[in-house]
Amino acid sequence: MTQTLSITIEGIELRGRCGVTPEERAVGQTLVVDVRLEPSSLVAGETDDVEDTVDYGRIVELVRAIVENGEFHLLERLATLIAEGIWDVFEPVLLEVAVTKPHPPVSIPVTAARVEVVRTS
Repeated sequence: MTQTLSITIEGIELRGRCGVTPEERAVGQTLVVDVRLEPSSLVAGETDDVEDTVDYGRIVELVRAIVENGEFHLLERLATLIAEGIWDVFEPVLLEVAVTKPHPPVSIPVTAARVEVVRTS
């Protein structure tokens, strides 16, 4: 039998500076980050011990630090940096990071622009 475990943190909503134009970066906007990962260890499902699982709070703080302390031209760069940070700290076997910019400044109204980065070991 093969078993996987997936942990998802959805809707990490932060204020950040990400945009092609200097004006967009200066004003900043709401950015929403979703993270899904498969940890390298499945032992938490057996032990029911918080020490054996992924610390969601630590992921949120890592995402927050990257979004709030940086300035980016592209969502692709922001998503990549978040993925690198999570990968280095938690060493999952699979990681998906999505960054969404609600109502981006384009020529017609759209709900959102979203970029996803997927990493596997």
